[in-house]
Amino acid sequence: MSAKRPRSKLQNGAPSERHGVQDGDLQPHKKRKTVEDESTDLDSEEEEMFFEQSQLLTANSTAPKESEPADYGTIELIRLENFMCHPCLEMKFGPFMNFVVGQNGSGKSAVLTALTLCLGAKAAVTNRGGNIKSFIKEGEHVAVVEVHLRNRGDGFKKDIYGETIIVQRTFNRDGVNSYKIKAKSGKIVSSTKKELSDIIDYMSLQVDNPMTVLSQDLARQFLSNSTDEDKYKFFMKGVQLDDLYALYQTMKSQQAVIDTVLEGKAEDIRELKEDKEAAEKKFKLVKQTEDLRNSVQELLLKHAWAQVSESKTHLDATREQLHDSQKVKEGLDAELEKAGAVIESWDQRVSQARAAVESSSSSTNPLKDEQKELEDRMNTNNSKLMRNQTDGRGVHGHMVKAREKLEKAQRDVSTEKKRLAEADNGKHAGLVEEKERLEAEKSRLRLKVDNLEDSIKTEQAANSENKTKLEECRNKVRETENNLRNARGHLEQLTTNRSANLSVYGRNIPKLLEEIDRTQWKAGKPIGPVGLFVKLKDRKWSTIIERQLTRVLTGFIALSLEDKDRLMSLTRAHSCGQNNVFYTSRIPFQLKEPPSEYLTVLRALEIDNDDIRRTLVMMNQVEQTILVEDHTEGRRIMERSPDNVRFCYSINKNTNGNGFNIKMGQGSGGVDPIVGWTGRPRMATSIEEQTRLAEADIATKKIELAEARNKYAELENANSTYKNNLARLMGEKQKASTDLQRVEDQIEDLDQKLEQDNSNRELNRLEEVVTAQEEFYEQYAKQQEDNLAERQRLTEVQTGLEIEMEALNAKINEFDSHSDRLQAAHNSAIQQREQAVLTNASILEKLEQQNAEILKFTASVKEEEENLKALRIDAQRVGPMPELEGNDTTTNIEARLNQLDAEIKKKDARIGASTEKIARDYGDKTEKYNAAREEVVDLEKVHQALQQAFEERMERWSYFRKYISVQSRYQFRFLMSEREFDGKLAFDHKRGVLQLRVQPSQQATDTQRNAKTLSGGEKSFSQICLLLALWEAMGSPFRCLDEFDVFMDAVNRGVSMGLIIKAARNSVGKQFILITPQDVSTKGIDETADVRIVRMPDPERNQTRLQARR
Repeated sequence: MSAKRPRSKLQNGAPSERHGVQDGDLQPHKKRKTVEDESTDLDSEEEEMFFEQSQLLTANSTAPKESEPADYGTIELIRLENFMCHPCLEMKFGPFMNFVVGQNGSGKSAVLTALTLCLGAKAAVTNRGGNIKSFIKEGEHVAVVEVHLRNRGDGFKKDIYGETIIVQRTFNRDGVNSYKIKAKSGKIVSSTKKELSDIIDYMSLQVDNPMTVLSQDLARQFLSNSTDEDKYKFFMKGVQLDDLYALYQTMKSQQAVIDTVLEGKAEDIRELKEDKEAAEKKFKLVKQTEDLRNSVQELLLKHAWAQVSESKTHLDATREQLHDSQKVKEGLDAELEKAGAVIESWDQRVSQARAAVESSSSSTNPLKDEQKELEDRMNTNNSKLMRNQTDGRGVHGHMVKAREKLEKAQRDVSTEKKRLAEADNGKHAGLVEEKERLEAEKSRLRLKVDNLEDSIKTEQAANSENKTKLEECRNKVRETENNLRNARGHLEQLTTNRSANLSVYGRNIPKLLEEIDRTQWKAGKPIGPVGLFVKLKDRKWSTIIERQLTRVLTGFIALSLEDKDRLMSLTRAHSCGQNNVFYTSRIPFQLKEPPSEYLTVLRALEIDNDDIRRTLVMMNQVEQTILVEDHTEGRRIMERSPDNVRFCYSINKNTNGNGFNIKMGQGSGGVDPIVGWTGRPRMATSIEEQTRLAEADIATKKIELAEARNKYAELENANSTYKNNLARLMGEKQKASTDLQRVEDQIEDLDQKLEQDNSNRELNRLEEVVTAQEEFYEQYAKQQEDNLAERQRLTEVQTGLEIEMEALNAKINEFDSHSDRLQAAHNSAIQQREQAVLTNASILEKLEQQNAEILKFTASVKEEEENLKALRIDAQRVGPMPELEGNDTTTNIEARLNQLDAEIKKKDARIGASTEKIARDYGDKTEKYNAAREEVVDLEKVHQALQQAFEERMERWSYFRKYISVQSRYQFRFLMSEREFDGKLAFDHKRGVLQLRVQPSQQATDTQRNAKTLSGGEKSFSQICLLLALWEAMGSPFRCLDEFDVFMDAVNRGVSMGLIIKAARNSVGKQFILITPQDVSTKGIDETADVRIVRMPDPERNQTRLQARR
């Protein structure tokens, strides 16, 4: 049984009559025989039960049993911290028999006390303390008790707790205590008392049952001082028949309550019946006015149907008006459809024109690339021509020198021929040696001059390239400085006033806004500039969306055509003509958006105004333009042609701020570049955000300026280095040239001397020199001829390139003119589309008015239909439709009804009350009387059902008591026979007495004795047999007994222990925890598979030895 049961001690229980079933309890309303009255039948029935129990116990005692622990409910472990005398104690128990042994004072009883408290019992149940704080160890503040319950098989929430449920209770001296119910893993599952109660009920632990945990005091009282009445109370409490009887008595008390209610209701019904009969008599007296009232009913019927007829006539007129309005709307719908088709047509033309402009712009790019390539070819060819001219001048110089040397050699030959006529006095060898040395020096100096010339050319080329880079870097520094000044100016504008922030929309926008505020508008104040009310969620799309929405962002939105004309006049008056004015109708429209997986321009914007949203949809199709960051992915999406997608914008990662427009559709599909917006942002954002971006921009530009200046300084240093190197190389070349000229002069002098000293051999040599110089001269002449031919070729190539450049420039100019014409056509298409949008808006405004009129007529028709329906229903409730004459109008009928009402009131005044009031009073009293009768009948049924249930339950309760009594009698007799005692249990259920009658074996001839006449050991043995017999009737999975052998001698203690162990082995699945101060091992009891001996540590006495007197 899972209901919560009252806890009580044996000595504090209710009177013994409470446990006995009296005859009146079993038969509340009719006399029935009790169990005791039917002595013959009961004796035979008890004998039959006794025989069955005898056979069952004999079979259980003889048949070998395999010990199988209970699936759940047994104690696996108890752990104490700072509890009573234990600072820390942990005890593990087996699933069957457990002996807890230890010296007196070792804290054995504290284990059962902790078990009782941890499983939810109150402190008073343990008889060890008045409150929970008294169980905390002296000197400590907190105590913890933990019990591990076996939870296998069909255990409690096994999927959550596992095979062990850990119940932990913590309490402190402040009176605060808490529960933690954990799984086997240690995870806390719950901390509520309800969860613990559910566990106890599921496992039938019965911790408040005195037979489940028999504490030391209760065990001592039960074994030594318990009376027959105490034993009977203990029996009834232990097998829970006492609690079940209390529940049945609650049912009986409810019957008494119902009896009292029924008595009161009987008097009420008599009064209600008298009132009903009096009203019925009075109601019969007013029957005399029925004819007059029937006439009223006929008129009321005509009046009801006359209202229906008049309502139907009015409804037909309203429906005709609605029909006319719907015809007008159909015409406007047709016009609106045509206007929409025109807008769609112009949308396609605008798209085609924009595509043509963008295509033309993209077509010029290859030409410009070709122009750049052609310029590079011209520059390359011109450089070759310049080098050719420089090489030509060098060849010409060498040829002049070769001619001069040739002429000199020819003169030397002539001179030598003249000198040969004179004699040779000889210093020829010395002169030749000196000349050879000078020739070697000349070769070295010539090589040095040539190397210096090459180095000078290289240095000059490097210096020229560095000067170009220096000029580019100088321009970069100036440009960066200018950008930095502009960024600082922008930051200053952001921090000045609102007018400066509005200047991005136009110079005179602040004044225009002031004028708008002062002007009276028909449909409401215009909205604008639009950019102030549009916020971009992700700034990476800023430049692309700003470019595509540029016309709308700086514009205004008027709410009527009249307001639009007035606003356009104001924009022209304030020189704000560049700010477009749009008109939008407030007719509800449905967006045709792509699936939510695509980010559209509309979804990328934060817009709180429906008029702005409608304008952006009409002008830029923002709801059907998706944003895809990756260009390749965007093309792949557009190739799939998703629903409600017309354009796709993607980011050009190779340029800063530019992007692509990926289109779909016949004739206009393709990819066009988008040049990102480079001006100041016009979409709304916070001043703090703009300021932060401006400051970040300034910091970036400062870094760029510093880098540019550093680069410029590096190039300046390189320029100085090139100048110094050139000056040094030029000086070295000049010196080497001077030394070369000097050596050549010395060689000429030696040649003159040799000419004087040599004979014909010298003449031959000079002639060979002439021949060599002639060869040199011819070689240089050939080089000059080749140089002139190459120059002619390069000149012709340059001329051809210039002609090609002129043709390409003409073609580019032609494309530019074509692009201008396409741009003009694009602008014209946009204007035509705007005019079509205005026409559409005008139709929408008319349609809006017509829709309002239709809604009004529709509402009127619906209201009149509902009114007609209600009138018809009311009329049908009055009666079927009568034949109405021509004068049967509601006005005429109401006049006749007023006349009849006056006559009826006169008659009612004579009666004393109106017919309706008398009829209503009669109906109310009749209804109250019938309701009261039905209520009494229902209560009588409930009373009868409770009585029947009570009798059935008490009959089963008596049977349970009888069966458990018979089982306990034979169990006691069987256990007593273990020592060859003849024992009986005598139950007197009327007086609530349980007597033990025992006949020791050596007194077999004597009559059975009362337990008080037995010796201490025999009495304790008998009480143990009684306890084991009662335990067999319990459903709890464990039994605990403290100091069961306290009054036994050694012989009885050994026999009792053996008896308990045997009984425990016969009780399959039950756990026993017995506490004894004796060492059970000396009694021949050792640990086995089903017997565990748990020894307590010796107590700490903290005493010193007393000094004996001499």
